[in-house]
Amino acid sequence: MTPFFKNLIAGTFVALSPALALAQAWSPTKAITFVVPVAPGSSNDLIARMLSEKLPAKLGQPVVVDNRPGASGLVGASSVARSAPDGHTIVIVPSDVYMAPILTPKAGGANFDVIKDFTPILTAGNAPVLIVASPSINVKTPQELLAFLKKNGPTSYGSPGTGSPMNIAGEMLKRSSGTQLNHVPYRGVLPAVNAVLAGELPISIVALAGAAPHIAAGKLVPVGLVEKQRSELIPGLPTMTESGIAGVETAVFFQILAPAGTPAPVIQRLNTEINAILATPDFKERLRTMGVQITGGSSADAARLARDTYARNQQLVKELKIVVE
Repeated sequence: MTPFFKNLIAGTFVALSPALALAQAWSPTKAITFVVPVAPGSSNDLIARMLSEKLPAKLGQPVVVDNRPGASGLVGASSVARSAPDGHTIVIVPSDVYMAPILTPKAGGANFDVIKDFTPILTAGNAPVLIVASPSINVKTPQELLAFLKKNGPTSYGSPGTGSPMNIAGEMLKRSSGTQLNHVPYRGVLPAVNAVLAGELPISIVALAGAAPHIAAGKLVPVGLVEKQRSELIPGLPTMTESGIAGVETAVFFQILAPAGTPAPVIQRLNTEINAILATPDFKERLRTMGVQITGGSSADAARLARDTYARNQQLVKELKIVVE
């Protein structure tokens, strides 16, 4: 072989070596910190803890769950955004994180962009959102709810907080039905559920997980889903839209994110391993009992959902005149 071709081959190898390195599967070199930006016991906290039990066997390193609550998830999320983009620090966020910066732009740290400062790994799951009613008001369907609201307005409804997907759904219902509704914000799903159980409110809009035991006991009546389609977790419950009350649609989901700039092989490895865990029957069943439906999918799918949700929230805040009081 002539010196010319030797040099050509050597130069080509050097040029391709970064691409070859990227093509190789990434493996962590130390423990992974899995940040949960809410208090222990919530759905996304439980998902993180369940994944932390399974991931070490697949990645060869321990996974440590670190709860950092505050500002609707922005405090914990911002700490991850400022972490090294090497796959060793990730975060699981509720969909509220795509509303909080719009309502409280200074929360969670300065110079923090919930879209630009992250690379989504995947959407882990979603929690069906529904309207629940006290049995005392004798409302069982969306049509009966509409009749009740028109007859008894103004009516108060509860939600887990201002700017939550449930608050958004309540204001959508107000706009779509032309009825008078007053929002009563609580600090979480369970207080909003308890308000109906205690007779303080006739209805609340909540995630299924917090209401399911009381529905099963007959203490709450499921009226309708505020989703685009029915949920496999409660298949007999119709959506508000299919019941003729159009435009009352929201979503609660949980996404796993890495800092922006995390290399593609890192994102792909984490995506592959987490998707594999989510697909196992025992994991699906454990989430089902929590009122969470598996989502999974690609990083690109999750990024698209994040962008669309953030843009839609910006529009809805203006249209529905939602403000933090």
